[in-house]
Amino acid sequence: MSDISDVIPIIRSFVVGDMGIDTFMNHYFASDEIERYLEGIIDTIEKEHLPIKRRTVCMKGVNQGLPFEARTSFEKYLKEYAQSFRDLTDEWKQNPPRMGHDIRRTEYRTSLGAYLIHSTVADIYYQVDTAIIKTEKYGDEYSFLLDVLPNYLSGGVDAENFVSQHILPHYPATMKKGERRKQIKDEINRAFLRDCKGYPRWIQAPEWPIDSDGKPMIYTGQKHFADYSEYYFRNAANNQKQSITQWW
Repeated sequence: MSDISDVIPIIRSFVVGDMGIDTFMNHYFASDEIERYLEGIIDTIEKEHLPIKRRTVCMKGVNQGLPFEARTSFEKYLKEYAQSFRDLTDEWKQNPPRMGHDIRRTEYRTSLGAYLIHSTVADIYYQVDTAIIKTEKYGDEYSFLLDVLPNYLSGGVDAENFVSQHILPHYPATMKKGERRKQIKDEINRAFLRDCKGYPRWIQAPEWPIDSDGKPMIYTGQKHFADYSEYYFRNAANNQKQSITQWW
């Protein structure tokens, strides 16, 4: 890439869904021009105090089903807007990181990572082209992941990453949804094994460990104490044990 005329077609193709996440990220890492272009839009909004353009959406169970303006995913990189994000640390709110740094360290091969990157790029580019229609496939795939994950894995970063990297790709979205859901759930059950009757009853977010070979460890049981719970796992290959402690 040499100038903006090379950057925009790549961004547009990714936003509308004609270019996949792998190809887009290859372009993104090949030079800093896509990153510079996107951050330039953010910088202009911040320096010139321009109003942020938000899409009007309608979601079941939200705002009584009435249309509303959805907050854009890149507002957390603007100090003025970051204050309203409840899940951000005080340090982030006072000194928001650069968008480019955040994208570069996001694992784009996972469903969540691809969704976050696409949402950020699409929302930023929307500021200069409100006519563009973004693909919903990344959001749909992440929603599907959350749908097939059992409670003892849902919300666990390592488990979600394992499923989205090593299981979902074997069952493409072109399959019938019901059959795809069934086969993936069966595959999850075969991957996350146990030596006991139940599954972990986490008191915080799931932390099912992945061993050094990149495979889920085998769950062997748990114990509850006055202030904390311990969860026990073992490596299937060498029987090495590991415990996870979560505090009340």
